[in-house]
Amino acid sequence: MEQFVCVRVVQAWGMDLSLFQFHGQLTWSVFFLNADRTIYGRYGSRAPSGTSGFKGNDRFVTLPGFRKAVEGALEIHKGYPGNKAALAGKTGPAPVARTPEAMPAAAGLSNVRQADGKSHGCVHCHQVQDWELLSLRAKGPVEDRVLWPWPMPDAVGLSLDPAERATVTEVAPGSAAAKAGLKPGDRIAALGGQSILSIADVQWVLQQAKEPCVVKGQVERGAAKVEVSLALAEGWRRAYSFADNLSLGWITRQRLAGFRCDAVGPDEKQKLGLGEKALALRIREISPDFVKDRNTSPKKAGLQKGDLIVEVDGRKDAMTESDYLAFLVQKKKPGGKVDLAYVRGAAAPVKVTVDVP
Repeated sequence: MEQFVCVRVVQAWGMDLSLFQFHGQLTWSVFFLNADRTIYGRYGSRAPSGTSGFKGNDRFVTLPGFRKAVEGALEIHKGYPGNKAALAGKTGPAPVARTPEAMPAAAGLSNVRQADGKSHGCVHCHQVQDWELLSLRAKGPVEDRVLWPWPMPDAVGLSLDPAERATVTEVAPGSAAAKAGLKPGDRIAALGGQSILSIADVQWVLQQAKEPCVVKGQVERGAAKVEVSLALAEGWRRAYSFADNLSLGWITRQRLAGFRCDAVGPDEKQKLGLGEKALALRIREISPDFVKDRNTSPKKAGLQKGDLIVEVDGRKDAMTESDYLAFLVQKKKPGGKVDLAYVRGAAAPVKVTVDVP
């Protein structure tokens, strides 16, 4: 650490989003930078709170893992600027706006408004992610990479050791990683043409990946260096529920859906006389009306906790809460409406129309 100039950024006001692109849900994120803004790598990872097998997100940030990422950054620095071209992919595409407060969705919010031209409130990193989603939605369809951001390696079948740079501990059978030939003990040295210092670097490559695509990589397997090709199918990001994302799940649920729900399991569907592939979303709670002057919110439409949604705009095939929220974000324009059918107790289905702000 003595070989670095360490800078701590405690809030996102004025943050240069053309440079600092990272998962907004992190408690702590590190950038290894050259003074000319070239990025050597990133550190800091967090799985969605509902991801199977990932209890205790703090385990992805460890002193041994951080130390090895630091050592890797110093190795890259020794080869600089000869390796500068190879680091270009670590800088992302142009952001929605250069700074968080310049995003359209941030306009007029209390924590970015400068009443006296000088003072301002705190802009949280998760708000950057929220405002990006809302700003893009106002322009048109939102890509999966915005709703399912910063995929953990388990989305492609990889479990990585948080105490190492990016060393494989498990490979899920039948996964994209298994089909690519990755094995426990492999250390991912490069992915997508980029050197890999940490799990966060793997997430960065996955975040930028298209759908579908093939991501080339190189792993160190003992003394050998092995080339691998990771084939990513259409919709591969949807391996987990973005509704479990602490911020994106909340912002879409509160602003657009107006309620929280859970997909009914096969046993309950059977008891209710529904088919295995039938749509069945049980409302867990109705949200307060977040948007002022909303004419027809779920609450005003008469929906209640415990109601079972069985149809969405004529669609009756199975949905998760994440699927429903994505439907609202990607298929419904601001000011649109969605037709729902719900069942309460043993009564016949009731149809209602709800606004989508």
